[in-house]
Amino acid sequence: MKKVLQKIKKEFLNIFEKADKRAVYTILWMTLIITLYFYFGIQDFFEKTFNVPSEKMTYYKYVYHNFMAFFFFFMLSVPFVKFALKQKITDTGLRVENKALTLKLIIASAVIAPICGFVAALDKQMAATYPLGGEMIFLNFGFFVLYYSSYIAYYFGWEYLFRGLGLFNIGSRYGAALAISVTTMVSALIHSSIAGFGKPFSETFSAIAGGIIFGYMTYKAKNIYPALTAHFMLGFSMDMFIKLLS
Repeated sequence: MKKVLQKIKKEFLNIFEKADKRAVYTILWMTLIITLYFYFGIQDFFEKTFNVPSEKMTYYKYVYHNFMAFFFFFMLSVPFVKFALKQKITDTGLRVENKALTLKLIIASAVIAPICGFVAALDKQMAATYPLGGEMIFLNFGFFVLYYSSYIAYYFGWEYLFRGLGLFNIGSRYGAALAISVTTMVSALIHSSIAGFGKPFSETFSAIAGGIIFGYMTYKAKNIYPALTAHFMLGFSMDMFIKLLS
C-alpha cells in the first residue's frame, strides 16, 4: 500500500513538474474562492441567514452580495498572493505603469459603456431583471449611494479576480490569449444558470464578448482600471436608463 501511494504521489508530482506553479495555484484558488462565494456570499445565503423585513430584503441582499464579492475575490486574495504566491499585490493588475494609455482607455470606457448600457436597457429581459436592488435604491440619497458603492466594490472584486489575479498569473507563462480565454470562460459561465444566477441570455452571451474585450484592455493597460471603469459604467448606466424608461 505504501509503495502504491508513493507511486501515485510521484506520478501526481510529475504532472505538475513542467507546469507554472503560480498559474496552477491561481486557477485552483479562483476555483476555491468562487465556490465559497456562491455558498456564503450571494443573495440567497443572505436571505436564508438574516432576518430582514420583506420590503427591505431585495435591497439589502444585493448590497450584501456586492460587498461579499469584494471580500471574497479581493480581500481574501491579498494574503494568498503575498504568502502563497510570494507576489506583491500590485503585481496582479493594480500597478499603473502606462498612465497615458490607462487614462485614454478609462475615458473611452466612460463614453462607450453608457451607450452599451442604453442598448441593454432596451432588452425586455434585462429591464425586468435590473436594477437588482429594486425600487428601494431610489427612495433617498443614502440608499442610492450605499447601493452603488457596493456596486463599485463588486466590480472591483470581480475585475481583480478575473482580469487581475487570473489574467496576469496565467498569462505570464501561457500567454495573454489563453489567459483571456480561460477567464472569459469562467466569468461568462458564472452568469448562466450553471452557477445558479440564471441571468438573461443576452447578458450571459454578452459576457463572452465582454470578457474578451475587458481582458484585452487589461492586457494593453497592464492594470484592471480601464476594465473596472467600463464594467461599472455599463452596469450603472443600464440601471439608470431602465429606471428612466420605466
